[in-house]
Amino acid sequence: DTKNRKMTKAPNAKWAQRKDKIFLTINIPNLDPAKTKINVTPTNFSFTSDEWSLVFDTFGEVNPDECKWTIGARDVTVLLARKEEGEYWDKLQKGTKIQNMTVDWDKWKDEDEVADDDDFDSSGMQGMGGMGGGGMPGMGGMGGMPGMGGMGGMGGMGGMGG
Repeated sequence: DTKNRKMTKAPNAKWAQRKDKIFLTINIPNLDPAKTKINVTPTNFSFTSDEWSLVFDTFGEVNPDECKWTIGARDVTVLLARKEEGEYWDKLQKGTKIQNMTVDWDKWKDEDEVADDDDFDSSGMQGMGGMGGGGMPGMGGMGGMPGMGGMGGMGGMGGMGG
């Protein structure tokens, strides 16, 4: 009965790899963890949540027992443990390109770049993005500074227009 079936949409996702693992980030607005299902077999990855779905056969084999993921409010971060360490996969999946899938250049390293710090996981840095101003958010009032041009006795600062 196809009437009760909901059409699913392909989420925006990105991936990167190392010789022993695959990083996968699936971006979903207003993600409901209670409605999210992830299944990993040695040759297949499956994610579904509400109207979203991402299912593909992996390019190589993974070890499901060592795969990990976290489900957040806006994304799912997945670490797929490759069954065998070795050369980089040509692509993430077997078959045709996955809709809305891109390379995660923030986590990508070329095979010849990977050194002893390979275990460094930059995904932990994602939380730092909002801290770009480091304590500067309170400085928002500085936007009013151009009004200082009207202060008497400060004529020598005329070139400092905002």
